[in-house]
Amino acid sequence: MELCLVRFTGQYDLFPGSRSAVNRRVTAAAEDADINGQVYRHCLRATAASYHAYQGVVPVPLQALMGWHDLATAQNYIRISGRATADALRQVHHQ
Repeated sequence: MELCLVRFTGQYDLFPGSRSAVNRRVTAAAEDADINGQVYRHCLRATAASYHAYQGVVPVPLQALMGWHDLATAQNYIRISGRATADALRQVHHQ
């Protein structure tokens, strides 16, 4: 999935924002990445949010990056990332 995201952003960084244009480009990027089956833009967005949460991006920057109106959405991705929880516990116990 990461390769798909890299290829998508590298090849399609400037594109019209219409839903059909995005869908066509997501489909083309998935084909270029040899991904079988349907790939939906929402899945790619959720994957990107999960990836950044796993990398330790905190709620407010994640919210801004993804364009969410509600901070709770970012907090949900961070809560389920697991790594953020593990890192926080390590910090508490190693201070």
